[in-house]
Amino acid sequence: MKIKTPFLWFTQPLKGYPKPWHFFKIDGIMLNAYEILQNRSITKRLREIGVHRYMEFNGLIAMDSGGFLFMKKGTIDIEPEAILTLYEESKPNFSVVLDYPLSPNLSYKEMEKRLFKTLENTKRMVEIRQTSNPELIPVIHGYDLDLIRRYIQKLKKIGEFNIYGIGSLVPSVFNTKGVGGIYNVVKIVSFVKALLPTKIIHVFGVGSTLTMHLMFYAGADSIDSSSWRSKAAFGAIQLQGIGDRFITPRKRHKVYPILKKEEYEILEECKCPACKKEGLEGLKSSFALRALHNAWIYQKEIENVRSLIKTGEYKEYVKKVIGKTRFSKVLEIIDKFNFVA
Repeated sequence: MKIKTPFLWFTQPLKGYPKPWHFFKIDGIMLNAYEILQNRSITKRLREIGVHRYMEFNGLIAMDSGGFLFMKKGTIDIEPEAILTLYEESKPNFSVVLDYPLSPNLSYKEMEKRLFKTLENTKRMVEIRQTSNPELIPVIHGYDLDLIRRYIQKLKKIGEFNIYGIGSLVPSVFNTKGVGGIYNVVKIVSFVKALLPTKIIHVFGVGSTLTMHLMFYAGADSIDSSSWRSKAAFGAIQLQGIGDRFITPRKRHKVYPILKKEEYEILEECKCPACKKEGLEGLKSSFALRALHNAWIYQKEIENVRSLIKTGEYKEYVKKVIGKTRFSKVLEIIDKFNFVA
């Protein structure tokens, strides 16, 4: 089963609800090895029956190594062999190498140390794997284009990969200052795509209904998102081509607009299972219904992107959608890039 680009992975906790694929077709699911390995009984069950049967999902499943969560704990205290064993026994379609994520405030020495460890883990996992299923995804890290070029050259010496991930960009997406800002993010994505034009480029963690367009416009083929759930938890829903809107009175972690009159009308026409069943009042009162609605909007937006790319109208659509937001200047930056590998 191949990735149909552009592609959206729905990041999902193992025991998380709702499960959108029980209500409508979605592209794929992304799970986290860190979460799995914290629960011995779940790990055992996944190894016995496989991840597709466990999740009750026949589509594409990717499994992230959990490098970011291991680092949040203070250290990566697991060997790549253990992660690889989990991958090969639970059988997702794609699996991510055990990587050491970066952040813009790290010293250059610490960044080099983490890059070396990620390359070392990649090489080890390629060498010891017993099967080509699941397909391994190496992860590219870095904020300097020359460093990224050299990093990719080293990855090519390790092996041949069909899909490459770009990590460590999430902290940078929502700011415009410094080496880690959104202008550098889109520059990195465009640069990696220029170096690897025939490969699928996946960008980790930046898949909101607006930022997905920045990534695709810059050259990404695949993204993942947990924001369909996190936004629902904070009382926000998505509207296609518009963005986030708050519909609950709970404390807000970000300042999103409330629904306008014309947006109420758009919501009344929504065909998602949540809106058809309970309407706006249901969305206001239920996290699960908000999350289900958001997942529906995300999937419809991806399908819309594919259609617009086929007709040659996507560029105009992106400028219309993003032009209304604070990201409007980012499109101008992307248009200026003309990297030659």
